[in-house]
Formats: sequence, C-alpha cells, structure tokens
Amino acid sequence: MLLLHPSHCGSLLPVSNSSLKSLRQHRFLGSHARVVFATARASYAANSPPPAAEDPSKAEKLAQVSKRLEVTGRYFKRLGNLGFWSQLACIVVSAGITAFSVLITGNATSPTTFYLTVAGIAAGFVSVFWSFGFIRLGTKLQSVDPEQAPPRIEVVENIKNGVGINLFGMGATILGMQATVGVLVAKALTSSAAPVLQRPSPSYSPVLALDVFLVQASANALLSHFLGLLFSLELLRSVTLSQNAPPPKPA
Repeated sequence: MLLLHPSHCGSLLPVSNSSLKSLRQHRFLGSHARVVFATARASYAANSPPPAAEDPSKAEKLAQVSKRLEVTGRYFKRLGNLGFWSQLACIVVSAGITAFSVLITGNATSPTTFYLTVAGIAAGFVSVFWSFGFIRLGTKLQSVDPEQAPPRIEVVENIKNGVGINLFGMGATILGMQATVGVLVAKALTSSAAPVLQRPSPSYSPVLALDVFLVQASANALLSHFLGLLFSLELLRSVTLSQNAPPPKPA
C-alpha cells in the first residue's frame, strides 16, 4: 500500500501492514478515550445538584421578621423615653429633697427610715439607667439585620431585670415611708398629750422637718418606681404578645 508523504508532494512511499495496523489501533484508542470522556462529563452533569436558588418563602419570612423588629424597636424607644424622663424627674426631686433636708435640718430621728428611703432613691437611679438601656435596645432592633437580632429570651430577661429593680426600690421606699409615718404619728401623739406650758422632758422628741421631707421624698421615689414598673410590664406584655401571635396568612 502507498501513502503520500507530506514533505514530498507527488512522491509515493510504501507503508507496511504492521504500520497501518498500529495507526488504526492509535485511532481506535483515541476515539474510545473521547467517548469515555464525553460519557463521564454527561454523567457528572446529570448527577450534580442544580445551582441553589433563593427560597422565596425564606425571603418573605426575613421581611416579616424585619418589620416586626422595626415595630418592636419603635415601641421600645417610645416607652423607654417616657420611662426615662418621667423617672428621672421624680427621682431627681426626691434626691434633692433628701439632700436639702439632711444638709439644712440635720439628722433624722430614726436612721432606719433614712437608709430605706436612700436605698429606694438609689434603686430609682438604677431604674432610670435601665430605661435608657431600653432606648438603646429599641434603636438596635430598628437597625439590626434580622439574622443578627438579639434572642427574644435575652430581651425578656432584660425587661425582667428592670421589673426586679423597680420592685426592690418600691419595697424599700414603702418600708421607709411606713416607718417615717409611724414615727411622725408617735411624735404627734406624744406632743399633743404634753401640756403646753409644762417644761418638756429630756426624752421629748419633737417633729423634725427632716421626717416630713422624708415622706415627700419617699412619695416621689415611690411614684418613680411605679412608672418604671408600669412601662417595663407593658414592654414585657408587648414582647410576649408578639411571640404568641399567629403568623400572618399568605394572600
């Protein structure tokens, strides 16, 4: 058999049967390799998972969560501002009355009543700081990504801590007010039983202005804790209500 040599056009070269057989084997192996490669590529394309598409239901849920966070954050900011300024006004007046009475009129008759009132005022300032924390939490809920929002249980725990602070301050203030009123009643009864022109005994204890001022300070501190407790319970109710609310039905 004769084949044309590529470098010599027109010249004929003899090719043996063994060379022709080897050439055919190389061609067969090359075509077989191409078939195997195409089959493997088709099998991989068939078995590979399709590209992940964005789930519309997940995007809708994220939009609903974002809207709820915005509404909750706005509510936290509104009640936080109300609680902060109302408690701050009441507790500053209470602290000013107590400081003025101590500096001007002297010591109280019963130190226990004074310390209880001061403890209630101190708890009132802590409650004011806690209300400011509600304002910051509301701002965070309005601007945070839904997937990075603080857990609901953490928010509820924060509100419960504020409720505990107000309950402690209210209890201390009530005890101090009751003790102060009891001392004032005892002094009033003692002074009214003594004759006017009679010389007072050494054990006679008149009604001091500090005792009367402590009653006013206790009343203001009690009002401050009541307002803080009211706003904290309302925030707790709103968070619990949003947790138990059924999901909106699809249109």
